[in-house]
Amino acid sequence: MSRGEGEDDVDDAKLLGSVLMVAPPEDWIEGPQDWLDDLQPAGVILFKRNLPADLLAVRTGIARLHAWAAARGEALLLAMDEEGGFVSPLGSYIPVPPSARALAWATDPAGVERVFTAHGRRLRALGVTVDFTPVCDVNNNPRNPVIGVRSFGSESMPVTKYAHAVHAGLATAGVASCAKHFPGHGDTDVDSHLALPVVHHDRARFDAIELVPFRALVREVPLVMVAHLACPGLGDGMLPATLAPRIATDLLRRELGFTGVAVTDSMDMQGVSGHYGPEDAAVRAMNAGCDLLLYCFALDLPRAARAGLAAALASGSLSRARLQEASRRVATLRARAAARPPMLSPRASLPELQADAALYRDLCRRAIRVEHAEVWERVASAARAAKQITVRAAQPEVLGRLESRLQARGWAVQCEPEDAAPTGNPTIALLAERRPLPPERVAVLRAAGAAGAALVNVLTPEVDATIADAFGCVVRTADHSDAMLDVLVTQIAGEKV
Repeated sequence: MSRGEGEDDVDDAKLLGSVLMVAPPEDWIEGPQDWLDDLQPAGVILFKRNLPADLLAVRTGIARLHAWAAARGEALLLAMDEEGGFVSPLGSYIPVPPSARALAWATDPAGVERVFTAHGRRLRALGVTVDFTPVCDVNNNPRNPVIGVRSFGSESMPVTKYAHAVHAGLATAGVASCAKHFPGHGDTDVDSHLALPVVHHDRARFDAIELVPFRALVREVPLVMVAHLACPGLGDGMLPATLAPRIATDLLRRELGFTGVAVTDSMDMQGVSGHYGPEDAAVRAMNAGCDLLLYCFALDLPRAARAGLAAALASGSLSRARLQEASRRVATLRARAAARPPMLSPRASLPELQADAALYRDLCRRAIRVEHAEVWERVASAARAAKQITVRAAQPEVLGRLESRLQARGWAVQCEPEDAAPTGNPTIALLAERRPLPPERVAVLRAAGAAGAALVNVLTPEVDATIADAFGCVVRTADHSDAMLDVLVTQIAGEKV
């Protein structure tokens, strides 16, 4: 019996929504859920900007999202970018692991698996069913502005082993992991949030380095995130990989054997949205072989994308078979997510918070690297004697968190711009940068080093390559999570851990 026209409309609305993951509007916790009724998305992604100050409110809101889906007999994919370090939306509420680079400095893959098993159990208890990690990018370009410490390192095999450990830990906890950013964002000097990076390597180079972690993980992970990268050496010219059939289908599926959900990086990013309209980009991504289209900001883009998919379905430029194939893959993932341990009620206690906080502090302590430790100890000892320190920094948020910890110990903290004149007080230059330093800052910071300041780099180690030799000592943490700043301050203050 053929379906009636009205039934077609209902089924198509559900089918079109089943390949979308969206970020919620501002009033998602207590406001109307008409945006869900309208889009009928397969999933919702939450970022720090979506979360209120109160964890109970966050948990209540997540429970409402799952209840909306359950009332329709479905499961909702609830996703976060919980990589650890500064990419941790939940870092203001619960202990989170340090960055991938800091973890690689501190422990072995077995230790990382234990970390993400514990962290995954907490995510699951909160109602998070998808964690967009591990980062499988081999960060071998020191000028990379977007990956940096999010990667486990600059060599393929260690990155592979650590990334697999993250996946294994999350899988044990019942959280779906996602290998990203296929086919490899590590050797870029352009941020795909802002423009389209071009990776000029040939296939042999990709096989030798960039594809190594993905090749090892694609038969195990449930999701792979395809990046907005042009890789002409892999085919399809200057098309972003998200829109390139030779990458998203021929390479990822036919050659590497991936059978799970291929999710796009955010379709709001300029790497794709700067070159294609939302309707066109959505259709191209679906035809290229992506199954789940990710939208991380306002709802107007996924609405436009949905309209574009509907028009393409009607015109035949997008086949129903392709859309149904993508929907089936996403539906399988949703069913698996629903079968895992349920989230706790919003008021229930979360497991192992204190034990994991202690574990993360210990990992941070082991991750810290000091060049010329005797000079660092002299600077810290002089500061301890006066309970006073001068901090030069250009990152107010990180500076404020460091300052508050020292002030809580009764220290006087003099915060100055990087180009301030020397004071004679024990001084640290605090660096928390992801992008290469411009020449004017290089000159200013080298002058600070020449005047006797110690360099404390709490983010990307590669960034200090142009200035480190001007300082008597360099402290690198590859992380500025709360746990790391706690440990750093105890070392400055000379406290026993």
